[in-house]
Amino acid sequence: MNTDKSSSVETEEIKREQPDVSTPPGVWVPVLAPDSNREDVWKESFEQLGGAAPQASAPQLLSELSFACVLIPRFSDHYLVGDIVDWLSVWMKQVCVSYGWRLDTLAVRPGYIQWVMHVPMNSNPAHFMKLIRRYTSEQIFEDFPRFKQKNISGEFWAPGNYVVPGNQLQSTEQVNELILQTRRYQGM
Repeated sequence: MNTDKSSSVETEEIKREQPDVSTPPGVWVPVLAPDSNREDVWKESFEQLGGAAPQASAPQLLSELSFACVLIPRFSDHYLVGDIVDWLSVWMKQVCVSYGWRLDTLAVRPGYIQWVMHVPMNSNPAHFMKLIRRYTSEQIFEDFPRFKQKNISGEFWAPGNYVVPGNQLQSTEQVNELILQTRRYQGM
């Protein structure tokens, strides 16, 4: 085994320099000349075929699924502002690392939290949402007892899960519609 640190670093740098380009089904990708940049040739080819060049995004493994998720507080006057915003970010990262999920994007707004995560293909959205809801509720009630005074359910989040396949956050309009539907369901 080679224990030379410089050799290890060079190998790591070479691996990082290799572009991660996945080809969607049915898209023609030309054979590259040895000195050409795969990403540039691919974008050029795409533009020649009349399409817009794809935008760079976080690399996704073929054995993963991406989901955009939203949770809203059970009570409409429980706002996600102040210290809780930073803690929600910490807790979401902890739960994702603990279960082998990848948190891609996280947005905490006063009336909701939304995120994009990548999970193994065999993951059940109802199961990962249950784990996230339970863990974050426990942490919120422990560190922010003011929320527990009004909410005796032990569950900080409103009923229901909003989980859609994809790697983009939902629009403000979509989230507002979800909040209205949830509040109607709750009788508020």
